[in-house]
Amino acid sequence: MNEHELITRLDGSEHVSININSDGRLLVAISHEFGYRLAEIRGHGVSITLVFQRDDSEEARHRAAWATHLYRTTGAWWNPCWPPHLQNQPDTVTPAQAGAARIAIHRFERGGGTAPPRAVLLIGAVAALIGAGFALDTPWLALSLAALGVLLLALVPVAGRWVLNGHQRQLARVERFEAQRYYPSPDDARGA
Repeated sequence: MNEHELITRLDGSEHVSININSDGRLLVAISHEFGYRLAEIRGHGVSITLVFQRDDSEEARHRAAWATHLYRTTGAWWNPCWPPHLQNQPDTVTPAQAGAARIAIHRFERGGGTAPPRAVLLIGAVAALIGAGFALDTPWLALSLAALGVLLLALVPVAGRWVLNGHQRQLARVERFEAQRYYPSPDDARGA
């Protein structure tokens, strides 16, 4: 689905569902600009369904009004969130980067935060330690499995911090993206 097809689907309906065969980050960015938030991601791999919910907050309505106006008049829905004077700057967050961050934030919040990676490590550690107990006849194998189990146990709190730090980086990226937002004023047109 290209951006023009998506924009026509963002017609003010409470929920919009789209099937895609891409990573969806630009579509998430477009939906955000047109007043929708990512509500659900269904499926994994090649084909996924993104479900968007209309955001009725005043800020979202304002953002959507600008995006709609600029899209209808210039075709450039991205100008308020990625102004031309920032597009070549090295620290600028592009709409696609912000969309990817929103997907990561959504997955973190819906996926249990730091619990899943820590649970996998904990299960692996327990399995390795149990395996070490059964491998006592082969000392090198028992020792290797015990070392692996201890290492995995040591990584449990570290993995939680890694995941949390990654989440905080995504939140900061979205915050930077929102901070670069610029709505042109009538004075800008007169000065040009």
